[in-house]
Amino acid sequence: MRNRFKSALISILATALLASCANEPGVTETTALPETSPASEAAEMTLEEPLAEEGLSGPLFPEFKYDYEISKASVQHRVRTVTFYRDGNPISGKFTVPEGDGPFKTIIISGGLYTNLGRYSAKAQRYADYGYAVVEFKFQNGTAPKPYKDPKYLGDFIYEQVLDLYAVMDEVKLFPEVDTNNIYLYGHSMGGLVCSYAGTMRQNEIKGLILNDPSYYACKIMRFENEKTIRTDIYPLISRCYVPVVIISGTKAFAADPNKDFDQAIASLPYCDYIVLDGADHHMDGEAGNQVVDRSVEVMKKWDEEGK
Repeated sequence: MRNRFKSALISILATALLASCANEPGVTETTALPETSPASEAAEMTLEEPLAEEGLSGPLFPEFKYDYEISKASVQHRVRTVTFYRDGNPISGKFTVPEGDGPFKTIIISGGLYTNLGRYSAKAQRYADYGYAVVEFKFQNGTAPKPYKDPKYLGDFIYEQVLDLYAVMDEVKLFPEVDTNNIYLYGHSMGGLVCSYAGTMRQNEIKGLILNDPSYYACKIMRFENEKTIRTDIYPLISRCYVPVVIISGTKAFAADPNKDFDQAIASLPYCDYIVLDGADHHMDGEAGNQVVDRSVEVMKKWDEEGK
């Protein structure tokens, strides 16, 4: 017992001595204590197993039973936020890069009407699992108004989004991780329409188009207030798109619209794969989203094999 009190007393004196030296020159907060300082000895005594010679014991805990399974730890792909610019105005984005050195084949995702940044991050992660880098971004006019309403002048609205995609295409080429000879455009819904314009007009800069339920019907309802250079006759335009295209839709997507089967688009495009996912709706989330990624990767690999 005497040794215990002696150790405690030494601990107190050591603490007081350190406090008195705190303001002396040459003493800093990083000054290290000896590994076997009295303070550490005293702390250890309170946690030790029973000390037979002293008749003392530390805290006793009830037996803790546990049962669980572990799996291999998953490696998070490298993800960083990026900001693109068009005319000095910021375009918020995310860049997902697979593990490895690169440069990587890269997919640029254009989202649907008023979709927030991160809406397609699950797909980006899945593409990264296959070794693709992925750029997500939010159109400058992509925030839904309150109360919600569709764009009055849809033609001008789409025109601005095409220019945003142009800016992203230009700037992403400066990323060292991007294989500039293997860039694909992915577009969902209205983003599919945007990609169809951009991909056709700048087809010499891309390897292919992945169109996830593109909103081609919207061309028929486009109105313009200012900029009238966007063509509403989409099918004659895409008939001059000679890069490979895959259109992915679902049996429950756009069920009430005349473009459900995309017959006119398939007939217009010089090279087009068409995939229909059973039970998938227009949102293409969850398992349907996984299938979109898996099937599109299969098609892109086929294009490579065929030299497209």
